Amino acid sequence: MRDLRRRLREHPYALTALALAFAATAVAGIANAYGFGAVDSAFDAIEPGWIAFIAVAEIVSYGAYVVAYRSIACVQGHEPIPLRLAARVVAAGFGPLSAGGGFALDKQALHALHSDERAATVRVVGLGVLEWALLAPAACICAIAMLLGNRDGVWPSLLWPWALAVPAGFALGLFASAPGTRRRILRWFGNPGWLGHLLEGVATLHTLLRHARQFSRAWVGTTIYWAADIAALYGGLRMFGVHPTLGMLIIGYATGYAATRRSLPLAGAGVTEALMTFSLHWVGVPIVQALCAVVAYRVFNFLLVLPPALAARGRVQPLIDAARDGRALTARERSLAFD
Repeated sequence: MRDLRRRLREHPYALTALALAFAATAVAGIANAYGFGAVDSAFDAIEPGWIAFIAVAEIVSYGAYVVAYRSIACVQGHEPIPLRLAARVVAAGFGPLSAGGGFALDKQALHALHSDERAATVRVVGLGVLEWALLAPAACICAIAMLLGNRDGVWPSLLWPWALAVPAGFALGLFASAPGTRRRILRWFGNPGWLGHLLEGVATLHTLLRHARQFSRAWVGTTIYWAADIAALYGGLRMFGVHPTLGMLIIGYATGYAATRRSLPLAGAGVTEALMTFSLHWVGVPIVQALCAVVAYRVFNFLLVLPPALAARGRVQPLIDAARDGRALTARERSLAFD
């Protein structure tokens, strides 16, 4: 098994083929369960004008994520990452080119750039925390509003976890990651390295909140990223005649990304197609239209990112190799990654 993982790491095209197989299997399985004929009929009635809308939304989302990524990379006082290199790392991380997911690639890149594995781990955890620090409260607000007013056919069992767990989770996370509490927790658990990295990564949110102006690009970039990506899913739904309310859209999207695609192996291939389809169905979208909308969304969100992701992976491979070998970048490797 270890040898298989090593071979896959060394062959991004094999990982890409595996990811495509997972995604196709998930889509085909759902289509088979609910009828290929119904899916085919839904595609016969598409509104193609929304295709350009989805494409523009996805382009904006990637650009915004690069801005947020560069800001988070500086949280611990490190020098800013060149824009071109940040764009390459982000593009490679959104492709299905890492068995450990995009965050694993981020960690390797930051480790190689700054020769500090611990700091790289903390910043990657902080990036994930920042993602949910914006998406989860939005879903929470929508859930509370829908519980108090018109639920639009959304199951209450889907709304209550967002309404209750998000405030409790944030309160617990902020409390546990405070310096004094963090030290006590680590003493209780025998100071394991993984727990220290996790709590320190969560503590990044304290820094981002206290110095919101300094890290405004992280907040603004992540906000635009989520808004644009949600807009792309909205475009997919409109392509197939679905008119979701804002609450339905955000709850369905956030539930579908219970684990964000950058945190999942192979960019969430297979998992995202299935979970996003059913999460949209749970908020009231007919299952066939939900599947078709997810396919349209993932064409731009997943398939069309493959060529730039593969090209970017070739340029950041020296960073991955250096981090894996525990050595500094050579002049040639640095030139290949940066130029």
